Amino acid sequence: MKTILQTERLRLRQLEQTDHAAAAAMLQDIRTMYAWERTFSEAEVTGWIERMQNNYRRYGYGYWLAVERSSGQAVGQIGLLPETIDGRRHLGVGYLLRHDCRNRGYATEGARACVDYAFRQLAANRVIADIRPENHPSRRVAERLGMRVIGEYVKQVYGKPMLHLIYEKSTPLVRVLPYDPQWQTDFRALADHLAPLLAGCPLQLEHVGSTAVPGLAAKPVIDADLILADWSRLPEVIARLQELGFRHVGDYGLPGREAFTRSLQLDFMHNLYVCRAGSQPLLNHLRFRDYLRRHPAAAGEYGDLKRQLAREFPDDIDGYCRRKSDFIAECLLNAGLDGGDVAEIRQLNLQPANSASGAGPGETR
Repeated sequence: MKTILQTERLRLRQLEQTDHAAAAAMLQDIRTMYAWERTFSEAEVTGWIERMQNNYRRYGYGYWLAVERSSGQAVGQIGLLPETIDGRRHLGVGYLLRHDCRNRGYATEGARACVDYAFRQLAANRVIADIRPENHPSRRVAERLGMRVIGEYVKQVYGKPMLHLIYEKSTPLVRVLPYDPQWQTDFRALADHLAPLLAGCPLQLEHVGSTAVPGLAAKPVIDADLILADWSRLPEVIARLQELGFRHVGDYGLPGREAFTRSLQLDFMHNLYVCRAGSQPLLNHLRFRDYLRRHPAAAGEYGDLKRQLAREFPDDIDGYCRRKSDFIAECLLNAGLDGGDVAEIRQLNLQPANSASGAGPGETR
């Protein structure tokens, strides 16, 4: 019986057919399976274990049996799952606790270890969880993990359509990679995805951030600004972006720049903002990008700094962003930005990262 993870109180190990009785105690109890609105037959319990074993072989993960270390008692099933939404596969986290083992923090403890494993061992960029809206205990677990709702979809659960909320958590790890031409391809794919919106609204799409500067090392995340000249059409743009999988999350204290969650309809990591034409956040992005494009030596120095900071702050995005703020401020001053505006931007970059993008509120990345 292969152990995958251990936490302070739990051991997560692969399921075996000898665990049939332990699995049945969960899968045949409607109090545990209330969100599924069904329980399993004996044959279905056997099939469930076979399915998990197939996932172990195919993906290297699945639901694992959660065993209390002190007693050896099986308290639930917690693990990582292959989730398919709109034809695209994602890495999900799942937790199923025995009814009499709830309210002890086991789901949070085990799921947190699984999410950390996904980021550190599997190099995942994000982990999702799909949860029924009325399943408030599971939703609270996801929120304690730092996950948040980015959308919803109808999932077929043993032939029955059920609405599920999609929670997401992006990796907290700081990875700075050498420049990759694939980033330009990804930006074009984003533009293609947004084409229905761009065709019907007065919008201009700009690739910003470090991935927009040829030769510059960067975190592998595509940053894009949608420039909206007629700000009165923002509600229309928000509604149409939601149809494309982008959920509006607000301006994070930066008027003129509205942030959105990432769309699960795209395979690569990305941050999307709608910016009012002429707004300060937009000008900051464009001026910093253009300065680095025109000054390769400064871009090289910035890349070196980011690689150094990624080593110093491998899992501290706030520390990483704070230590870049002086360099960004210097470049913006050299680009002709007003000193008062630069000081304000620097202060914003010293604030904690927001959950929408993993970037500081004013960070030009």
